[in-house]
Amino acid sequence: MGGPADIDGKSHPETDNFLPSKFVINGITYSSAENYFQCAKTTNEADRNMILKSGSGCSAWAAGQRIKIRSDWESIKVDEMYKGNLAKFQQNDDLRNALLSSGNGSIHFTGSTSFWNHWNGLILERIRAELRQNGEEDSRRASEIRVMMEKFSQENK
Repeated sequence: MGGPADIDGKSHPETDNFLPSKFVINGITYSSAENYFQCAKTTNEADRNMILKSGSGCSAWAAGQRIKIRSDWESIKVDEMYKGNLAKFQQNDDLRNALLSSGNGSIHFTGSTSFWNHWNGLILERIRAELRQNGEEDSRRASEIRVMMEKFSQENK
């Protein structure tokens, strides 16, 4: 969850994980970042297929609540959210252009848990910096967040 983020006082619908937006990872077409994220939690093909077919937003989230979650999920969940969102923005020009034109402001989410409000903002700041590749500031910010994500993963193994 998360809904659209605020960047410099403006709502940005392209940042919503529930937003229908098709992209492909490893030959599989997902209908949203949330759809990918919920599929990444699974331990078997039947659950993955059920989530994959569930849709993009609330239905994908709801389907993901009915499955057995993989044992390493706590250590990889932030990275999986990053992977899904990176593919979403890399493969959808309109969404990428909207994110890249959002300026340099912090990305703030308020529609989810405090954990995901925090991490979704950082994930999208990293993606924006990586895709923009506009000098040392972007490189530094992307690297800083990557290190934070790696630390989170290590601490939750």
